[in-house]
Amino acid sequence: MFSLAYAILPFSDTTPAEAITASLAPFQRGGRGDLPESWLSFHDETEYLRKDYEARFTFTLEEGRGMRIEGGPCWCISTRKVLDEMARLGLRSWRVCFAETMDIAEFFDRFSERLERHPGTGAFGQWLNPLGRWDWWDLGGRFDGKIIGDRRRQMTARRVSKVSSGESSGRTVLANVEDVMAEALGQEPLGTLDVQNDQNIELVATLLEDARSNRGNAFPGSLVLPPGAIEDRLRWLGTWPDLGPQEAFAWLGVPSGAESGTEWKAIVRAAYARFGDHWAAGVAYHH
Repeated sequence: MFSLAYAILPFSDTTPAEAITASLAPFQRGGRGDLPESWLSFHDETEYLRKDYEARFTFTLEEGRGMRIEGGPCWCISTRKVLDEMARLGLRSWRVCFAETMDIAEFFDRFSERLERHPGTGAFGQWLNPLGRWDWWDLGGRFDGKIIGDRRRQMTARRVSKVSSGESSGRTVLANVEDVMAEALGQEPLGTLDVQNDQNIELVATLLEDARSNRGNAFPGSLVLPPGAIEDRLRWLGTWPDLGPQEAFAWLGVPSGAESGTEWKAIVRAAYARFGDHWAAGVAYHH
């Protein structure tokens, strides 16, 4: 899913690209090996593992189609490990409830993937960035020009920005899928269009005027407050999956309880008013 965020930043000697990158960095999604250990906290997924452990599955090998799984969503089970066990047992179809044949610790060791066990609590889960919001981002991107009210509506070319989070396997896969779909529909693959930085940067004072006039370009799905203005955990203001964080809204002086759409516009106006001497960058991010 793609969304639009406006990163609010102070004027300084730092280049815009460096300022945007530094502001968004704490909100990168990832885990061990991706991010500094100090950014991570344990995300308990024991409930999902237990659902797999207690479910009644039927795993069936279908000629030329791979494995068919019936009986549950298979949140945490490694299909590779299941295939290895079926090969060991000489089965092409395996009906099993793991809870009836082993304890949950053995199930975790033999058949789970992705998860780790917390050394203190014994819970099953992953070490992730609790502030994580994006997998990758681009200045402008598919929302090229939106921040200045000049978004080009027709997606006639793939937007390419020199200011971004860098190489991403997810971005590459998505581009390949778009090309394959275009070919399947008999369409020409999308070309590329260089994103212009000045089309995706605006003065916050101008955005405040636009917001007071209720212009659509003033209201992104998320706002990222300047580094140092408030704790990082409160800097990313958003409407998805829930309106929050409420503590940051209170800091901006916006009372809670209004209808969500109305409240978000009030929050955006309050943020622009607080940082009226700053500038903002329109960033397309994938999450």
